[in-house]
Amino acid sequence: MSVSAPAAERNALPDPAPSSARRRILRLPRRWWSWALIAIGGFIVIAIPVSSWALSSILLDPHENLAAHNLRVLSVGAGEVTLARTAASVRPGTFGLAWPGGSAIITTIVSVRPDSVTRRLSAVSGHLAPGTDTAVNDTVWNGNPRTALGIPYSEVSFPDPLGPMPAWLVGGRGSTWAVFVHGIDGNRGGGLRPLLTLHQLAIPTMLISYRNDAGAPPSPDHLIHLGMTEWQDLDAATRWGAAHGARRFILYGDSMGGAIVTRFMHESSRARDVVAMVLDSPVLDWRSVINDVLSSLHLPFLAVPLRATISLRVGADWSALDEISQAHRFHVPILLFQGTADPLVPPADSQRFASALPRLVTYVPVAQAGHIESWNVDPTGYAADLRRFLTPLVTRPRS
Repeated sequence: MSVSAPAAERNALPDPAPSSARRRILRLPRRWWSWALIAIGGFIVIAIPVSSWALSSILLDPHENLAAHNLRVLSVGAGEVTLARTAASVRPGTFGLAWPGGSAIITTIVSVRPDSVTRRLSAVSGHLAPGTDTAVNDTVWNGNPRTALGIPYSEVSFPDPLGPMPAWLVGGRGSTWAVFVHGIDGNRGGGLRPLLTLHQLAIPTMLISYRNDAGAPPSPDHLIHLGMTEWQDLDAATRWGAAHGARRFILYGDSMGGAIVTRFMHESSRARDVVAMVLDSPVLDWRSVINDVLSSLHLPFLAVPLRATISLRVGADWSALDEISQAHRFHVPILLFQGTADPLVPPADSQRFASALPRLVTYVPVAQAGHIESWNVDPTGYAADLRRFLTPLVTRPRS
């Protein structure tokens, strides 16, 4: 059937509605435009500070038990467990598996399917059954050195300006002590992964708590200070160690624990007694960490207001917290582990720090490792690197 020319032309014409709508918008009174701009500006003025405060609270407010039990167990067999497939369940390496009333260790990936992952299972404590909701734990073990590794230890506390700080003390030989400092929202249990190597080398080791940890005194404002004040608790720990036989120290820090260790090296008079540092996914530049995380969230425009809010709340000195620009101030050997898949600490920061100190830093990038997961991905290799680095530093008693 033929279509008349006028009808065809009408069909070819665009819908006039959008043009009419645009004309109506453009013909709005000028005062309406003014009010609209004021409303938009007001929203921005309010939203950015509110967002910055909320984000700063995520970083500065202490948190405990952040593990979400959202990984479903599909089946349990002899020495194997099948889990729902998630980013956490397919991570290579050795991890803990935790659920209310129980724990286990998962290791080698046996098979991967579109919706499930089967892994080797060991050290099961408690009842694990299909349907259980679990959480992956990168610190691997729950408990203390004795229950986790069979290593004797003592519960001690060291005096601190804020009150007594709890710590685990594992005995050894000689007067060179290691002091392990965990990261933000972590605990002493994070140090269980390298503890076996330290114990095999007979290095006396303190695994310390610091302000705002569970069981430790809070800071006066109950906020985390990114290492700016927490180094004082490490200082108190080394003073207690010196009063109990330590003459030299190896400082071991992961994540924000690395920032605490580096601040100690700048601020403490006991830094002269430190003979080496071990850093694992350390925060070496908080500005870089904040910029990188916000960029990954597609919120880079919040970096400046967020830093301003953090400075307002805890007095953060961003230049002082930039250890890359201060690399020249370090004069002891440093072993630096860094996961190349770290979503929190930019691996490029560790690489830049290592490049600035080629004679002092032994840099160990670990492929596929996330944040503080270098041990998890390769426990044997990690232990070998740690042993190789520490052995020359150990003071052995005379026969």
